[in-house]
Amino acid sequence: MSDDGQTSWPTESGFVRKGMTVIDAEGAVLGVVDRVDGQEVLLAEAGHPFITVSEIDGIDGERILLAPRGDATFGLGAEP
Repeated sequence: MSDDGQTSWPTESGFVRKGMTVIDAEGAVLGVVDRVDGQEVLLAEAGHPFITVSEIDGIDGERILLAPRGDATFGLGAEP
C-alpha cells in the first residue's frame, strides 16, 4: 500500500492504526506504527524498521502485542 493518507489498516488480528505502540513478547517497546505496506507494518523512528503482520499476537487498545516466537521458527517444526 502506498502512503495515500490512510491511517488504519485491517489485519487478521484487528485494525492497525498509525501511532499505535508495538510491544515485543518481553514487553519492550519496538516503535510506533507509521503505516502498513503489504504484509509489513512499518515503524516510525525505530531501531526495527518493520514487523510482519504474521508476528502480531493481538491488538490491545493502542498497543500491538507481538507473538513470543514471531515467525522466526515458522515451518521449522518447532513445538509451541
